[in-house]
Amino acid sequence: MRRPKLGQHFLRDSSVSFRIVDAAKIDSSSQVLEIGPGKGALTFEILKRAKKTWAVEKDNRLAARFKESVLDSSRLEVFNEDFLNFDLGTLGQGPFIVLSNLPYAVGIPILQKLLDWPVWTRGVFMLQKEVAERLVATQGTDYGILSLSVFLRAEAELLFEVSPSSFSPAPKVSSAVVRLIPRKSSLLQKSEEDIFYRLIKAAFSQRRKMALGLIAKNLGLSRLEMERYFANLNIHPQSRAEDILPESYLKLARALSDL
Repeated sequence: MRRPKLGQHFLRDSSVSFRIVDAAKIDSSSQVLEIGPGKGALTFEILKRAKKTWAVEKDNRLAARFKESVLDSSRLEVFNEDFLNFDLGTLGQGPFIVLSNLPYAVGIPILQKLLDWPVWTRGVFMLQKEVAERLVATQGTDYGILSLSVFLRAEAELLFEVSPSSFSPAPKVSSAVVRLIPRKSSLLQKSEEDIFYRLIKAAFSQRRKMALGLIAKNLGLSRLEMERYFANLNIHPQSRAEDILPESYLKLARALSDL
């Protein structure tokens, strides 16, 4: 069993493994990256379908045992490394499909690293349900900086929930599986991205307050100036951060990028 400090719960339900791998649409031409294979619940299903699989496993004992348990080593390469420090350039040009039962503690940093990697075509990830809902949200209380950061780089879809009983040891919370399809290019230019992150961080810094005033203050603009930007983009001046659609944040970032 993996040491608790690594924050992993081993998937033991083979039907869930099948559904996750099936959702990734892996075939005999696919190159797959698996992050944190653990005891191989997903890996052995992947190996039935993929052309080649690369697995990055932080736990020394699991990585060593995993290498020994795979008979056809020509189709699987295991790296005993922390994925957050792993050089993705080692894997080559791709394209890759990515799968992972993400550790709760570092799931978001792992996704952030992947979103900056240009050679994967889709990914299927299991996360804590609460995080998964935040990741795919486009409005409402789950919607926030994480939702918008993902929206900028990928299309996100919540596929299904997974109960604690599907794991050993069973976690105290439910999990959910999401599929990400990276966009071929960012929806914004680099200068626009910088403004985008500034304005969403400002808007969501105090959710109960109106976004207009928070953004204006962060960008050094008067309330009247910001009201003009909001009016031109048909954003209600009394909107809170969670009321403003992703597309409107994009338009606002483009409009403000020349400041």
